[in-house]
Amino acid sequence: MNKELKILGLNTFGHNKAIDFINKSVIMSKTSHAYLIIGPENVGKKTLAVDLASILNARPHKDMFDNQNIIDISSSKERSRILNGNHSDIKIIDKEFSHQTNKSSSVISIDQIRQIIKDIYLKPFEGEKKIYIINQAQNMTESGYNSMLKILEEPPQDAVLILTAPSIKSLPTTIVSRCQLINLNYIQKKDIENFILRNFDIDESKSEFISRISKGKIGFAINACNDQTLIDDYFQTILKFAEILSSSIDKRFNYARDISNLYRKNKNQVYKELSMWLDFWRDLLILKNGLNEHIVNREWREMILKISNEIEIRKILDVIQEFKKSTKYLQQNGSPQLIIEVLMMKLPFVNKKKISDIKPSIIF
Repeated sequence: MNKELKILGLNTFGHNKAIDFINKSVIMSKTSHAYLIIGPENVGKKTLAVDLASILNARPHKDMFDNQNIIDISSSKERSRILNGNHSDIKIIDKEFSHQTNKSSSVISIDQIRQIIKDIYLKPFEGEKKIYIINQAQNMTESGYNSMLKILEEPPQDAVLILTAPSIKSLPTTIVSRCQLINLNYIQKKDIENFILRNFDIDESKSEFISRISKGKIGFAINACNDQTLIDDYFQTILKFAEILSSSIDKRFNYARDISNLYRKNKNQVYKELSMWLDFWRDLLILKNGLNEHIVNREWREMILKISNEIEIRKILDVIQEFKKSTKYLQQNGSPQLIIEVLMMKLPFVNKKKISDIKPSIIF
């Protein structure tokens, strides 16, 4: 294919470099047998993976003037069929959900990878390729990686593997080295805000708020637009942080126990909460330096300002480092309860009377 290519119906937003790369690869007939899409959580890795799979599986057609090749991935219900697991040639492999325990497995099992090996050498039924999207590939087991490596070393001509992961460090180098890398970054706040205004019935004030707390993660922004409970949870979490700073050590240890229990069920949720803690302390530091407009949690400015007045800059900087170290220790499989208990003991105590009656400046 050597003519200009136009791709219609993309759901990927804010990752123009990635789309341009895919576009040029298709034009030059230099598509890969394996892709690895990396980037932070909720920036659109899975969305791009589905778009890429749809593009690779499509048959281009020419426009009416025979000047341009067109791939339209919006012309059918293909995307919903892929996401619902009803597409014969494109499959998404993720952690299995158990209806008995009502929760997902912690890993992508070796049996799931073996099923890919069993199916991948069959010819595609309705499109150009058989495509397997391994979502959150870092959750594969060691035996799963070894089996996957065999496919990557001798890939079938009519098959493509698309892996998503947080970073190249989260996968074995033997896997990474055999994939075409696509790197996704955080999206600009203003771009997310404009996206919300165009696609949702939400006013400018709330759009600005959602784009700010999403911190470059378009997936979170979309979810927050569709689910008010995410916004409610945000306000409750910030209030909880203030209560912890003004509470006794017993209550802090209760919080550590709760976080430890949550970590066993949902590690990602704990990492999100620790990230919110970091934003909270970053805001304390910023207000301490008089930079009011640069804080994330603007709706809680009055409360955060009062807390910052109670704590020295040196202590704020120390606490920020403690949260970073605690996150690192968790990632190194340290004891969750012990890590959070030690962290709670290192937090300063704040006078409860000075913050007990403060409410956010606005609630959406």
